This record gives sequence, C-alpha cells and structure tokens, in this order.
Amino acid sequence: MIFGVGTDAVSIERIGRLNERAIQRIFNPREVEEYKALEHAQPQIKAQFLASRFAVKEAYAKARGLGFGADISPSEICTCKDKEGKPYIELTGHTLEKSPSLISHVSITHEMPLAIAFVVLETVEA
Repeated sequence: MIFGVGTDAVSIERIGRLNERAIQRIFNPREVEEYKALEHAQPQIKAQFLASRFAVKEAYAKARGLGFGADISPSEICTCKDKEGKPYIELTGHTLEKSPSLISHVSITHEMPLAIAFVVLETVEA
C-alpha cells in the first residue's frame, strides 16, 4: 500500500555554490565520498550530483509528510545505487530509528537548470 509520495525540484546552480562545510552538514558521508570521487569532473557534473541527492532528501521528507526536523535529518538520508544503477534510499541514525518500515521507489532526473526527484514510499506487508 502507498504510504506517501513526494517530489522536489532543485536549482543545480544554487546547490553547486555550496561550500564544503554545508556539503558536510547536509549530505550523508557516503554521498560526500562519492562527490569527492568526482574531483576531476566538470563543475556542472558535480553540481548535478549534489542537486539530485538533495532533491531526493526533500522528496523523501515530503513523502513522509514531514519536513526536516526532529525526526528527519538530511544527512541521514542517503541516495544509493544498486548494481544496475537504480537509485534507492538508505536511512541512518535517528532518521532510521524514527521511520516506519517502508520500501522506497526513487526516480531522479536532471536537465539544466533543475534536478528533480520523485519518491514513492510503500508500506512493508507482514
């Protein structure tokens, strides 16, 4: 059963202007590592990476029916990819502890000037 749906659009240029401190605060350590691995990539590619991950965080929070705050921290929402490259969400820390058991379905796209994410959360049937 569908628990919630969320979507978000993020300015790639705006996210591309984040400083290192903001990146460390907003993004999951795994995402920061992936971002740093792009050190030789063009600035637009690096900005698209961060913007798409931020859009997923926002879309997840909307699908939960909450904003960032006591139960949801952006740095505890990690966008991962399976072996085929399909994105999924992995939660950590307090966000994981406070979250119901849900299956996430994630779609990400980017075309200048926006990165867009769509998240569907589905309840786990017992």
